Amino acid sequence: MRFTLALLLIALSGPTRAETPSLPWQKWEPALFDRAAREDKYILLHMAAVWCHWCHVMEGTTYKDPAVQKTIAEKFIAVRVDQDRDPELSYRYENWGWPATVMLDKDGNEIFKRRGYIPPELFKKLLAAVIEDPSALPTFAMGATVDPDAVALSPKRRADVEALVLKSFDRDNGGFGNTHRFLHSDTVEWALERGRALQRNGDTAPWREVSAKTLAGARRLIDPVWGGMFQYSDRLDWSGPHYEKLLNIQRDAIRSYVLAHEIGGDPADLTAARDVARWLMEFMQSPEGAFYISQDADAGPDLHGDAFYARTDAERRAGPIPPIDRNTYARENGWAIASLAALHDVTGDTALLDAARRAFAWTLANRRAPNGGLGHSRATDDDTHLGDTLAMAEAALALYRSTAERRYLALAVELGEIIVRDHSDATGGFPSGGFIVRRPEPGARGVLARPVKQLDENVAVTRLLNLLARQTDKAELRAGAEHGMRHLIQLAEDGLVVPGALLADRELAREPAHVTIVGAKDNPDARALYAAARTFPTRYLRIEWLDRREGSLPLSDVDYPDMPQAAAYACANGACSVPVFAPAEVHRIVAKVDDR
Repeated sequence: MRFTLALLLIALSGPTRAETPSLPWQKWEPALFDRAAREDKYILLHMAAVWCHWCHVMEGTTYKDPAVQKTIAEKFIAVRVDQDRDPELSYRYENWGWPATVMLDKDGNEIFKRRGYIPPELFKKLLAAVIEDPSALPTFAMGATVDPDAVALSPKRRADVEALVLKSFDRDNGGFGNTHRFLHSDTVEWALERGRALQRNGDTAPWREVSAKTLAGARRLIDPVWGGMFQYSDRLDWSGPHYEKLLNIQRDAIRSYVLAHEIGGDPADLTAARDVARWLMEFMQSPEGAFYISQDADAGPDLHGDAFYARTDAERRAGPIPPIDRNTYARENGWAIASLAALHDVTGDTALLDAARRAFAWTLANRRAPNGGLGHSRATDDDTHLGDTLAMAEAALALYRSTAERRYLALAVELGEIIVRDHSDATGGFPSGGFIVRRPEPGARGVLARPVKQLDENVAVTRLLNLLARQTDKAELRAGAEHGMRHLIQLAEDGLVVPGALLADRELAREPAHVTIVGAKDNPDARALYAAARTFPTRYLRIEWLDRREGSLPLSDVDYPDMPQAAAYACANGACSVPVFAPAEVHRIVAKVDDR
């Protein structure tokens, strides 16, 4: 599950698992609709996850109830989908939580949707109601009038989104809203960046409080024994963890704590980032170097997460441990690679960078499809999704920041161009602009014929394409970023709270912080300057290393003089600094030209 600020997950208790046979679950495929028409049946879609406790409970109770099984066999084709394996379908129903129960007619029209665990008695009534009156549910209508040429939020909408974020902030505990507590990195990043910008005027309130309290609270979700962050807390004070560990949660945690440490220098933030990465490095690497995708909350039906994770390291290792989903998806590997590279940048830990490089090479070798995009679970065109190509493009750019190896930037640009080519929403539909998860399957019907645009991915794509355009001056990448921004503007005008839209909006309107190291890459002084430069506290950074033996930079918009020693320069917003030669001076010159 990928949380947004408005996402709720309903978890109701249920009885223990029965020992009756499981349903004959079918594979999700377009041919199901033809079969449903022939057999005059509905389609029952059960979306679950390997790590999902309540999915296991529902499969062990509701779907093993004899009366439920009899009704499903007579009037439904039952389909179970692992939501981690099918991103397009997962994103379509992610706001419904897992397990998600969706019923469709033979034409692919939605009849019923329900989030969370459904006990057997209620489920029987729902099945009977659908059979009696299969009326399609109304859809949520969006449609505020927006200037089709706009590529920036209006000042009013920008202020409104900021005000809504602050209104939802829990001043007592940190976090947002009045239900679950989890770490949403775009929201935390906006608070951190906003506080950093205001600090110049001596006024960081309330944004410094927003980031500090949220990050302090979220530390309670970090496993103190094995590391890694649990998925979320169902208590407002962060004391009620749900014990699943998912790769997107680790990505958000490492990214947030690294940036917080770069900005504020609090060693507790760096310790938190290291603790999260410790679980990735020790438990989640395959022998080939790829990263697995999640670890379940429970060690079995009789050993739930609250009991297991209270144990010591030795006690945990002595008995069964929560199972690890050993699938290796391109998207999750991209998340792990970018996170570990970012942590390497502030720690200098080469083991993190080595692990990131190894996973990157494995993913390219085993998931790159013939069309150039990244397949989710296999290297085929029909399995390419926006999230997989996007995550690996972000990983390539992160490795470029870590290493200054131009091959990583070239690949990030190539993948960015593929995203524009294959995932732009060019239908002219509503809302305008943006990027789709993937093209609908040929013959898709009903709701499945409509492409899906996932919010967080559209934020990330817009920001990625803009930064790549700033580093290459490629017009198609800039146009792609503006195309993505139009979708974010539409969502904001429709009243959705999209903190990431604030980040994208600000970045499209200004140059990134820009620092260049001039000197040979085998020169220790140049290496020290570069190590300092890559820790400048922002993700929106154009960082380069000019070693004249490698030829000119990818974008040669500044002429740097030859110096007798390695030097660092900062250029942005029409101004360049004087050269500096000491690592301690690098941040000062970049901050001076970085208009925040």
